[in-house]
Amino acid sequence: MTEDNTVSLGQPVPVAGAVVPQPNFTTVAQADLVTAHSAVAAVDQAVDKGKVQLDKGSAADLIKSIADARDRVQDLYDTVRGQLDIPLQFGDNWVGRSISRRLRQVAVGDQESAVFVIREFMEVLEDVETTVRQASKHTDDTDYDMARTMGGKG
Repeated sequence: MTEDNTVSLGQPVPVAGAVVPQPNFTTVAQADLVTAHSAVAAVDQAVDKGKVQLDKGSAADLIKSIADARDRVQDLYDTVRGQLDIPLQFGDNWVGRSISRRLRQVAVGDQESAVFVIREFMEVLEDVETTVRQASKHTDDTDYDMARTMGGKG
């Protein structure tokens, strides 16, 4: 740019405060779900190695909380899926049909859709519940083995 704020032919025009595109909901949510899956897998491995102990009472409380959360997410999924999986009416022309198709895909379509992310979150909750159950069972098994050893039964 020159002193009189003109741009030479063929040069890009500088834009002050250009808008930087932000990641969309599903991109951010999917990244968070990958992190959650990894964290659950790490805890699951720790359970398998006997590094996590969880008594029956604590496990029951956690499982109830997880089940409540899963039920709420399932209700949300059922509601949202029914509300979003409908053809949108933007006009009976190619532009209207294209917009309708794209918005429906974002809502309920492929792995980039909002409904897919909600379903993935339900799977994370199921994985957490399985891990909690395994930790509780491992603790019970260890307690049982210790009681047998200390009691001289075998």
